[in-house]
Amino acid sequence: MKKLIILLSLGLFYPVHATNTKTLDTIYANSTMTMALFFPSDIKQGITGSEHFVFTYNREKEQNLGLLKAVKGEPSNLLVITTDGKVYSYILKYAEHLENPNRFISVQESIGDAKREARGDILEVDDMDVNISVNANPELLHRSCESLLKLPEEKHIRKKEAGIVLSLKNLKYHGDNVFLQFEIENKSGVRFDFDYLKIFKVNGNQKRNASYQELPLEPVYVHNKPSQILPNTKAKMVYVVPKFAIAKNEKIAAQLQELGTTRKVVLSWR
Repeated sequence: MKKLIILLSLGLFYPVHATNTKTLDTIYANSTMTMALFFPSDIKQGITGSEHFVFTYNREKEQNLGLLKAVKGEPSNLLVITTDGKVYSYILKYAEHLENPNRFISVQESIGDAKREARGDILEVDDMDVNISVNANPELLHRSCESLLKLPEEKHIRKKEAGIVLSLKNLKYHGDNVFLQFEIENKSGVRFDFDYLKIFKVNGNQKRNASYQELPLEPVYVHNKPSQILPNTKAKMVYVVPKFAIAKNEKIAAQLQELGTTRKVVLSWR
């Protein structure tokens, strides 16, 4: 697989220097309750190893509170680095019921210290396998999107309306983001003028208005957004949204709308 070169002058890579060997504790989570984790210091970075678990924290203003939710799936792990350089690691498991949705973590639970490498070092890693946050770095997002477009297409979820086909070709969890690769194919005899593509998390049944909810998933980055798709041509694009998990009664929907007309395509999946 092609390699992606990341300059570490941004300070995003931390080698961990363990002070001792510890058996990792287990934290349980589910989709109906939010597990609140209070760390002894403010959170600088938090990563889960699976899309079944979502760990969120305030990236705008450093705080010591992290929130964990999960959908049913295989166990995973959580790695958290705090502003004082301490590293915390836990096994994550899904549980139908939580005895206590709050946990106050002590500094003694740290597995070691993170030491920042010298500026200017280079890390070489496989494409789309970088366990770091790239939310605020358009260059890394651009490179990751380009890498995704070169990977084999693993999904083929499609919907056709009025000669316009919207397909989901790839979905990759990558650091704190989800990369969604779409393809728009114009099989009509009329040019398609792109207006927008919106992505939602959908809960409930649209026929029952009281129980139906749409939660927009606002993109942090859009790659290769087309302005027009000519007849008998295709356009590929990548939307990057914050990491999410899907509960049993939820699904994801993408709505493609043409500029100045009523032509639209709504694609949904679980």
